[in-house]
Amino acid sequence: MTPLHYFALLDPKASWFRKWMHGNYSRTAVLRILEKHRILVDTCVKFLMDFVSTRKSGSDSMTDLTDTMRRSKIGEEKRKIFTSKELEYLYFVHCLSIIGVVTLYANGRQFFPVKQRDKEVTITDLLVSLIHLLPHGGTELATRAAVFDPGNLVTDVLKCVSASQAVCSECMKNKVIMELISPLRMYMKGRKCKESTLLHIADILSVLASSQCGRQMLLYGESKERIKHNKLAAVHTIAEFAKKSISKSLPSQCGPAPSRAVVGAYVFICRQIYSNCEGLHVLYPYGLHSYIADAWREASRETERAPTPRPDSDSDTSSQSGKQEAIDAFAWEQTLRDNLLNFAGTPKGLLMLQQTGAMNECVEYMYVRYANKLQVSKHEKFGYGTMVTQIAATAPGMVALHSTGFIKALLAELWSVLECGPDERRIIRPTAIPVDPIDKSAHKSLMSLVNVLSAYPAVYEVIANQPLANKESYSFREVPDTITGIIERLIMVDSPGKVHSLFNVEQSHVFGLRILSVMCCCLDSFLLLETQYKIQDMLLQSQQQNRRGQDEGRDDFIIDMPSVERNHVLVRTYIVGGPSERILPPRTLNDQDDPYPWPLFSQFPVPKQYTPQLIRPSAMKQENELTKFLSASKNDEVNSLWLDKCKKAFCSLLTRKADLGTGKVLVDMLDRVLSALLKIPDESIFPLKDYIGSDSQLKGHKLPALQIMGIKMAVRYGQHLKILHNVSESTEKLTMLIKQSTQYLKQQQRKTDSEIRFLQQDYMGHDWFASTLFLMMSGNREKSWNFLHKFSTLIASGYLWLPRFHNSMQLPPQLTVSGIHPVFSTTGHNIELLLQIEVPLVYSAFKMSGYTCSQICQNWLRQCFWNYFDWQDICHYVCVCILMGSDYQVYTCVAIFKHLQQSLLLHAQHKDLQVFLTERPIQGFHVGNYLEYMQQLEQKYRYLVLTDKVYNQAMIMTKQ
Repeated sequence: MTPLHYFALLDPKASWFRKWMHGNYSRTAVLRILEKHRILVDTCVKFLMDFVSTRKSGSDSMTDLTDTMRRSKIGEEKRKIFTSKELEYLYFVHCLSIIGVVTLYANGRQFFPVKQRDKEVTITDLLVSLIHLLPHGGTELATRAAVFDPGNLVTDVLKCVSASQAVCSECMKNKVIMELISPLRMYMKGRKCKESTLLHIADILSVLASSQCGRQMLLYGESKERIKHNKLAAVHTIAEFAKKSISKSLPSQCGPAPSRAVVGAYVFICRQIYSNCEGLHVLYPYGLHSYIADAWREASRETERAPTPRPDSDSDTSSQSGKQEAIDAFAWEQTLRDNLLNFAGTPKGLLMLQQTGAMNECVEYMYVRYANKLQVSKHEKFGYGTMVTQIAATAPGMVALHSTGFIKALLAELWSVLECGPDERRIIRPTAIPVDPIDKSAHKSLMSLVNVLSAYPAVYEVIANQPLANKESYSFREVPDTITGIIERLIMVDSPGKVHSLFNVEQSHVFGLRILSVMCCCLDSFLLLETQYKIQDMLLQSQQQNRRGQDEGRDDFIIDMPSVERNHVLVRTYIVGGPSERILPPRTLNDQDDPYPWPLFSQFPVPKQYTPQLIRPSAMKQENELTKFLSASKNDEVNSLWLDKCKKAFCSLLTRKADLGTGKVLVDMLDRVLSALLKIPDESIFPLKDYIGSDSQLKGHKLPALQIMGIKMAVRYGQHLKILHNVSESTEKLTMLIKQSTQYLKQQQRKTDSEIRFLQQDYMGHDWFASTLFLMMSGNREKSWNFLHKFSTLIASGYLWLPRFHNSMQLPPQLTVSGIHPVFSTTGHNIELLLQIEVPLVYSAFKMSGYTCSQICQNWLRQCFWNYFDWQDICHYVCVCILMGSDYQVYTCVAIFKHLQQSLLLHAQHKDLQVFLTERPIQGFHVGNYLEYMQQLEQKYRYLVLTDKVYNQAMIMTKQ
């Protein structure tokens, strides 16, 4: 017997050592002493290795010991005699507790390797040996005896090691993880394993998957190359086991299928991995969403068949068992629905969830947990904010949020902050009078509403063809429960009845105008609001009513919060332009003699102070590398070789003299590039179909009011850029181009029987890509149409030209009817994936803000960066994506986030990241400055991005 044996008798779990190691001061002293007396650590390690090698599990001794400890109490019955086996097992527990604490600290890990006979024992060797004890544990996981169960003891040590990033990176090597999951491989080969062992392994793997380091080890092993598939990585064994367990397809020689606790534990590990883009990329081939959805439907049917508990059945044994079965079935159904819901954490996962048909049920489950302020999971630090935003970025997601009552609850909470709560709400003290335009108490509600109203498909679902009530009077307790109700009560405050119904008229109206300003940043959302509700007329009328006299002039307007906010929205919605092409008035007053030097107005056009004078593009041809190349190769055949040379010349131009890359030069290049791409089978994958129609038929075709207003806006922008001169002629030409492209795309659309409004008719947004090309072609309709017609056969068309894939027959039917555009489910997903790897700080900022980069990127790409880029950069963006490849759409967005990194981190701290990204133009970013960075991303990720596009499926359909 050694002194350590006596310590083991008195304190088996070594709490004395754990307490000394807890504080930094005492830990330093203890480790300094251990350096002088290494024999303590050496002895513990040697004993652990010997104990494992001889397989002394001590199960019987442990049971006797714990049973006696359970019965023992102070007095005569206190135990005084222990057997040698019991003492040896207590000594093992004590040594394991000491070493488990030592490995958690960097100075403690320096004691390894430990010399044992003729070899050295590393931490990895020790952990591998300890894993061998997991199958020797008992089956009682919830009893007091389980405290000294070897499986539980080893599990606790490995969980502590896995929970820390630093410790995990040093200790949990691939060898340890492979040894840990070896029972899973044996099980799938037909060798039975105890359920307690499977649960221990799942517990450790779950902690491992909750940290960045551990997740990387599971996904890629010790390989430092991320994204590339490693067939030997542990995640494949885990996913395969989870899939076979939930589908009940494990080998029959193993006996009964694993319990629901085991299946749920391994599905949960997979859920921790597929809830982010990187993990879903690896697990996508396993189709877990389909297996989980099938199991969930089976569990739902079982829950429906379960008998209803009766009050008079408490004493009936059979009724009690039936009641327990019903409870278990309901818990299992909720677990599976929770796992399905977590697919919504990524754009592609959201598409997978929609395709299972369980979107509404999962959102309903999320709403219940969100309302109760519950965590997403035991290892998730944040709530459902990001998931709600991800869901609200799509049309089917917004339908689900609206139908389950989530939107109604959100608006009720908003109204209680701005105006008043329900009648039964007790008022402890009067609320403070707000000083800021958006009070701190209303800021969270503003961000929540911005999150769900930032994407046009979602906005269309809740306000399209929805008239405003416009009642003569409203009661003070009448709380709006729809988005149109909020628009009517807080934005369209244009009648005495609406004014008198608000307790805080100015504050609430300013809040509504802020929401309107954010919504109008999406040009399609603005066009929808304007065509349905005439918001600009309302704002101008309100400004007119806010004048002291009838003479037009800045001094006649009363300057207050609503008038300043209305002025900002009017300028924002009328003028189109990038950072240097328009001037947006501030929302604040200054401390000088003139507190607001910006002119107010009550009729269009806006004052010239908001429209800077732009330099007209030079008509003279300026020589550069691109023009020289195009001239020298004028008679050459355009093919792949020519395309490579063109790329070099274009990249050289953008990186050196980007200002010269404008006008006719880019148009000439695009025409020849298009001819070259049409000859490449991997690029031109769709058939070129003839247009059936004539100009006389087009003139008889009526465009929606939204398209007409978008055309006027595009022509106004072209006139501001000095590209278009004759407004009426340009308007007519662009109108005919939009009609022709609409009718052409309609020939390739399939009819869908869907409840989603966005799919029930033609593309209900303006064609910003066609308008962009029209301006690039200087208003030449024929040239623009010829380009669009040929361009429709290319891979890039569906991603740059969004109407191209609306109800398209070129897409798989299940993708078409989902209501989720590939720009969101594919491009947005890849942007998040690359951002997670390349710019992790920005990715974390999005996560903490409850916002998603895929949502803002969807807005940018939908309107071809109008209002975010200057015209020159818009042209460069289009040319880069066509010439260099459609994957440059992803690289451009990642480069933007990299450029804005410091600003994004700052606004994430201020909790207004959503508003900053939506309302602000992208200052200081030029495509040419980041072209080299994009090329680096291309080398790393081109294969991933291009193979991930849905065109692979479309290509198969086309070739068939």
